[in-house]
Amino acid sequence: MSAEIQSIVNAVRELNPEQRQQLAEALALIDADHSAASNRQEWVQAIRGKYRHIPTSSEAFLRRKAEETALESRR
Repeated sequence: MSAEIQSIVNAVRELNPEQRQQLAEALALIDADHSAASNRQEWVQAIRGKYRHIPTSSEAFLRRKAEETALESRR
């Protein structure tokens, strides 16, 4: 074990039970944040290119929607 880790372990041993609980909760949050970021990245990779088979571009879609809106506003 490195000297830094041993120093941390010694400091944790000096904490009271409430402080240890707070430390454990903080460490769990750090782990959860890392896990969430990893899951987010996996999700992005999974859906990337999902709609590439759609024959229209986002620009064409926006043009059609603008035309529809203009037509509706004339009524």
